[in-house]
Amino acid sequence: MADDQTVLGIPELDPELFASMPPGWLGLLVGHSGAGTPMFAKQFAQAMVGTSPVLYYTTYERTEDVHRAFRDFGWDPDGVQIVNLSEEYFRNVLVHSLEISQLRERGLKLADLDGSHGKPAASSTYNITSRLLADLAALDGRFRLVLDSLDFFFEVLETNDVMTVVRQIRHRAQELGGQALLVVQGEFHERRVSGMLEDMADLVVELSARPRGESYEHSIAVRKIRNHPERTRVLPAKLTERGLTVGSAAGTSTSAKR
Repeated sequence: MADDQTVLGIPELDPELFASMPPGWLGLLVGHSGAGTPMFAKQFAQAMVGTSPVLYYTTYERTEDVHRAFRDFGWDPDGVQIVNLSEEYFRNVLVHSLEISQLRERGLKLADLDGSHGKPAASSTYNITSRLLADLAALDGRFRLVLDSLDFFFEVLETNDVMTVVRQIRHRAQELGGQALLVVQGEFHERRVSGMLEDMADLVVELSARPRGESYEHSIAVRKIRNHPERTRVLPAKLTERGLTVGSAAGTSTSAKR
């Protein structure tokens, strides 16, 4: 861990969490649309820039938008390895599938066979799981990883394959003393899947936003700290121009899941 006891990148909360976390851990960030999970995922990433390699995988934002969001909050994207998995998947898998579908629709012609009018791309060997695991295998020391979001993997892979990816990320984090944060949409997955993800996680954090008059009231719930259920809590949160901050303890403690 960093010398300043960085865990989530929230100075008001990190020292307490630091005392409970193992050297390498897997975290789960849960939130609904509007709760601030995309911003907080970037805040988590930038907190370790300059101390260890930082990998940021996006599955729905344009790469230039990710860079812009970092800069908007005064963070440096140049210290983060940003990988756009959705763009890679579209370019290497979906485009190829579309070309094949078009050829089947109109029938193969001589021009398609001899290449005089172009031909479909060669059969793609792109595999999103292998892509991510190859990056993990190349690491040889402490790292920080963000996957925003895991929901995309559930869209393109079978559930068992997604769980294998999560286990591989957790194993690598434990092996090298890394910290990984996986983002998921709250209530998007069936209870069984959500339960398996939370069981594998060492830390589960949920962001919430509830309407209050003409604005929204934000909160952050630490729903699970492995082996320390007594330290789960709910805190009021505020989204500022410098990221998410928390106030004094508020609300009642939540019961941690295993």
